[in-house]
Amino acid sequence: MGIRVRVDPQSCQSSGRCLAAAPEAFEFDADRLARATAAAGGLELERAREIARGCPALAIEVFDAAGELADL
Repeated sequence: MGIRVRVDPQSCQSSGRCLAAAPEAFEFDADRLARATAAAGGLELERAREIARGCPALAIEVFDAAGELADL
C-alpha cells in the first residue's frame, strides 16, 4: 500500500507550487484549488513531504503507508 496525499481546500491559496513540483500528482479543480490526483499515492514518502513543506499555506497532508499522518 502506498502513501496518501490530501490537499485541504479550505487552506489552499492556489500558489501552484505543488503542480509545478509534481504535475502528475496534483491538479487544479474548477475553483482553481489544488487537489491530489491518484498518481500522488505513487510518490515516494520523502518527495511528498518535501512538496508539502513547500506549500505556502501548508495545505498538503501526507499519510504514510500505515495511514498515519507523516511529520513534515
